[in-house]
Amino acid sequence: MGLPKGRTNNPNGRPKDGTSWAAVLDKMCDEPIKAGDMTMSKKEAICRKLLKLASEGERWAIEALMDRIDGKPKQVVDQTTRNVSVNISGEDADSVI
Repeated sequence: MGLPKGRTNNPNGRPKDGTSWAAVLDKMCDEPIKAGDMTMSKKEAICRKLLKLASEGERWAIEALMDRIDGKPKQVVDQTTRNVSVNISGEDADSVI
């Protein structure tokens, strides 16, 4: 059975703006840091490091950049049910959910 009308499993509701993990991390990434004679945000410093590692041939860094720049490639799921093969693309699966 569900909860009685007017009751919720989350009585405090969604966190107020600025208190979610994503908001705190985003705020921290915008903080400036000194790198040599340059000042940049932590976010920019991380991007520079990722680009450097990718240019040095680090496979995971290359894949991370490609996924974020062009988006992850679409995946096709092949499922067989009752001897009937059905191909479902990621886009089709998203529309069902």
